Amino acid sequence: MRKVPLTALAVLLLPHALGAQTNEPNRRESVPVAQAAQCEGAIRLDGRLDEADWAKAAVTESFTQLEPDEGKPSSQRTEVRVLYDGAFLYVGAQLRDAGPITGRLGRRDMDAGDSDWFRVFLDSYHDHRTAFGFEVNPAGVRRDEIRTIDVDDNTWDPVWDVATRVDSAGWAAEFRIPFSQLRFSGAREQTWGVQFERVIGRNRETALSTFIPKSERGGVPLYGDLTGLQGIRAGRRLEILPYSLARSSYVDPGPNPFRDNPDHSLAAGLDVLYGIGSNLTLNAAFNPDFGQVEVDPAVVNLGVYETFFQEKRPFFIEGSEIFDFGAEGTSGGQVFYSRRIGRAPSLSPPTAESDVPDVTTILGAGKLSGKAGGWSIGVLEAVTDKEEARYRDVGVPDGHFALEPLSNYLVGRARREWRGGQSILGGIVTSVNRDLSSDALEAAMHSAAYAGGVDFHHEWGHRAWAVYGDGEMSRVQGSTSAITATQRRSNHFFQRPDASHLEVDSLATSLTGYSVNLQTRKQSGAHWRGGFGTAFTSPKYEVNDLGFSYRTDRRDFQTDLTYLENRPGTFWRSWNVTGTGRLERNYAWQPILSFTTLEANGLTLGYWSLYGQATRFFRANDDRLTRGGPLAIRPAWWSEFAQVSTDGRKPITATLSVGGDRYEFGGWDWNTGIAIGIKSSTRWNLPLRPTFSRSHATAQYVTTVADPSYTETYGRRYVFAPLDQTSVGLETRFNMTFTPRLSLETYVQPLLSSAAFGDTKYLVAPRTYEFAPYTSPVPDLDFNLRSLRGNAVLRWEWRPGSTLYLAWQQRREDFADVGDFKFDRDRQALFEARPDDIFLLKVNYWLSP
Repeated sequence: MRKVPLTALAVLLLPHALGAQTNEPNRRESVPVAQAAQCEGAIRLDGRLDEADWAKAAVTESFTQLEPDEGKPSSQRTEVRVLYDGAFLYVGAQLRDAGPITGRLGRRDMDAGDSDWFRVFLDSYHDHRTAFGFEVNPAGVRRDEIRTIDVDDNTWDPVWDVATRVDSAGWAAEFRIPFSQLRFSGAREQTWGVQFERVIGRNRETALSTFIPKSERGGVPLYGDLTGLQGIRAGRRLEILPYSLARSSYVDPGPNPFRDNPDHSLAAGLDVLYGIGSNLTLNAAFNPDFGQVEVDPAVVNLGVYETFFQEKRPFFIEGSEIFDFGAEGTSGGQVFYSRRIGRAPSLSPPTAESDVPDVTTILGAGKLSGKAGGWSIGVLEAVTDKEEARYRDVGVPDGHFALEPLSNYLVGRARREWRGGQSILGGIVTSVNRDLSSDALEAAMHSAAYAGGVDFHHEWGHRAWAVYGDGEMSRVQGSTSAITATQRRSNHFFQRPDASHLEVDSLATSLTGYSVNLQTRKQSGAHWRGGFGTAFTSPKYEVNDLGFSYRTDRRDFQTDLTYLENRPGTFWRSWNVTGTGRLERNYAWQPILSFTTLEANGLTLGYWSLYGQATRFFRANDDRLTRGGPLAIRPAWWSEFAQVSTDGRKPITATLSVGGDRYEFGGWDWNTGIAIGIKSSTRWNLPLRPTFSRSHATAQYVTTVADPSYTETYGRRYVFAPLDQTSVGLETRFNMTFTPRLSLETYVQPLLSSAAFGDTKYLVAPRTYEFAPYTSPVPDLDFNLRSLRGNAVLRWEWRPGSTLYLAWQQRREDFADVGDFKFDRDRQALFEARPDDIFLLKVNYWLSP
């Protein structure tokens, strides 16, 4: 409990620290200044830069290499000019080059790869924290992003334009960026932060207009200045994006008697963006659809914890940086996990003959973000519909069963920066409120869930040192059965019979818990970096209604130390070595995990990268192995991993990885994979990633059986079995770009996996790893999974801001109770499985009245 007052004290003292250090230099005394000039005539966007205004504009031409020869002048001459009028900011770049120009085609926001690029970053708030990025390569492919001190978010898709031109002297780029797409203050005279970056792909060269050494913690806070902007206004910022959708599903209905095959449907929705002043933006989505989003990969999870999937839906990932909360390493997990909104329904109907939707319908969602009174703010609210399933049972009329209630989700975030972003104080609140209109919903789900917290980040010594932390409180409310079920879930396991600090309260109608985190780091320097952190999460902490936390009841301590060398030598271009130590204990102060790690990373002069890691996990207690039963021993083990990658500039690239674990008491696993990239054409690329893994677990949990006579494990037998698993998978993406605005992307993931269980056994006694044969019958647990998931999306930006999607999604899945792995048999079974196919056509139209 000592951590709570320590964190509170740090937060209370932060404002005094801010005031005491206002005179500390937080930027270098002089930074490069780019001067913007007002247009006198019209600018024709053609990449030629031949209007008279361009000739009169001030030139930025001093560029310094960050890579490969840090601190040296750029190998090629670059000239950048900036103009503006009442509606647009124009940036013209003349990129001289005596060598071959590399311009690879791809869809918007493609990976940078080995192409040449020119980038413009604008800190229009001039808060030294957030910058809007606009990038283009010689082929005219655009990238855009929001860059912060810690994150590059390329999900932001503003409406802007650019033209490029390649000639014998090099290439040129001409940007036209509407002020309506940027956020800035209402002052008549503006000073913005600016960074121009040039990438020369064949040399792996990155050159900057404002040079920031690698030894410094740089980025947005140290950008140069853009001056000369006067009297600009964002104008009326209203964007309307209606969409229409046609969907055809050819899906095996299985036992569902209510589904047609094929099933055809039409839908429509609306996205709205409205600017409130020049600093705030409201995004709203009504009946959103995400059918064009890439499917989640198939996984086989026999563990105790929930699988975490990345967010891929545009509405939730665009501008999501403002909702980031807390520091990396927080043991409480994420306070806000947007995949909870519109998730698969939580409950199941009484019979398999039912019509269960795949996801919960999002009726509408709104997001307010920007700056107000010196604070960065973000508010997101969403409403999901009540979901019901029709079901059929013998001898009774068809019924309806509530699967998910009408729900409201809300998250609010505020953050204030001082000293050029070196000191930050923020807070977050989240809430979930549900209309539990049936007995089944009331018995299973929380009626309300709330969480709130504060976080801070403070840097000093020219950003070389930092201390940061966060503290959160959570509260969930519901019926006694719902709260009892929460206490018994895998992230809590209050029912553990030998846990004196835990107890299931069957009369409780709420749970309240906390999580705190405090870290300090040396985050820059020529060679040495490192840090120390500690985090506590109380047993009753619960945020999984709108967050993600895979376990509670833990106290963590970690330290790491890194030595790095960024100066090229005779073989290495750069390398680093890091040592890490971590100790985790539960609230009974029992060690549950401890390890030390040594890892090394290097980049050769030929741009091959090598990575190696070895970790020693020490014997500890395992309070999750018995799934709510008594403690067992967590065996000690060694873990090793190695990876080598070839030069990414080549037409064919490869990354080979191999890893494995060797456990005390005979368990083992190993895996290998190779990622191959084929990009022999500037129009298409083909990444392939085959993987192969095998494992032998000496004690896989099977079930718990009541046996009052067996008092050694508190009247229950905890049954386990050896488990042998084999998996073969392949992830492949084929990307074809016809023009910068017309592209085809495909994703295919076949997976073959087998699981063979051995003879069952039971845990003999707590705090051991000793087992005895269990002779009572158990169901046959062996299985084989054959799965294929894939989709193809044709994307055409048919006018600025307006897009047409033609998508095809296919899923095949087959289960068999075999257990052994035979590639030919399982491959044949996969392709004999009946496919589920979904086709959709989605068109949206961008309006800015």
